[in-house]
Amino acid sequence: MTPVETGAIAVELEKMRGAVDTGLARVDGKLGVLVERGQHTEQRLSSAEAAASALATRVAALERRVWTASGIAAALGATGGILATVLGG
Repeated sequence: MTPVETGAIAVELEKMRGAVDTGLARVDGKLGVLVERGQHTEQRLSSAEAAASALATRVAALERRVWTASGIAAALGATGGILATVLGG
């Protein structure tokens, strides 16, 4: 190889090195964005799970109240029917 060819090869290798470095920096930046998005999504999911759990607790409490109220209403209705029969009869 002549010194001119060696110099041309060195220049081309340096260009390739620069292109690879630029590409790696770009990939690194994209990975950073993806990691940040992943963390944000994880936080939102955690918050949504906590809200769903709180809502499930509220619904369970409401169901207990509804069943208690319907039991009381049935007992009062039966008592009223018995009283109506006894007093009216």
